[in-house]
Amino acid sequence: MLWQPLVPKHQKAQGGFTLLELIVVMIILGVLAVYAIPRFSGTTGYDEYAFQNRLVSVLRNMQIRAMQDSRPSFCHRINFINTSTQTAFGPSSASFASGNEAATCATTIDFNTDSFLRTTANEIQDASISMSVLDGSVAIGFIQFDSFGAPQTTSSNCSNGCTVSFSGEATARVCIASEGFINAC
Repeated sequence: MLWQPLVPKHQKAQGGFTLLELIVVMIILGVLAVYAIPRFSGTTGYDEYAFQNRLVSVLRNMQIRAMQDSRPSFCHRINFINTSTQTAFGPSSASFASGNEAATCATTIDFNTDSFLRTTANEIQDASISMSVLDGSVAIGFIQFDSFGAPQTTSSNCSNGCTVSFSGEATARVCIASEGFINAC
């Protein structure tokens, strides 16, 4: 004989969910559908944060190079090009060999450098994102670092903080403090 639960003859064992439990589950699924699912259905807002993370990495890389290479005639800088035809960031040169001092201080981007140090010429624009680079409230074209890792610009050397903003569907920012602290903000 098989085992059977002891249930009084006038009561049946419950075998499902109550109406209230089903309604609560449907409400939870509805809330998830409204808020969570659109975040997984495209790249809306993600490109801005990808550029933010790349720039933080590139700036920290150049800052470390500057602190390890104290030769006075080299520039450890990241240039920002922000025109109607081109929006990009990257170093003027990746070669810090003797005799290449002038190339490291140029105001252009060497698009032949390793791709982890720069964007392509139109990569930011192709993602429909705009970039702004400010030292306080003044637009700047580069950020370079001295041998202590402190930022230097054509304006006030980030004394009021430098900010690089990537704006599209969302806005992602990179902040550089006057002491050299670089972070996503």
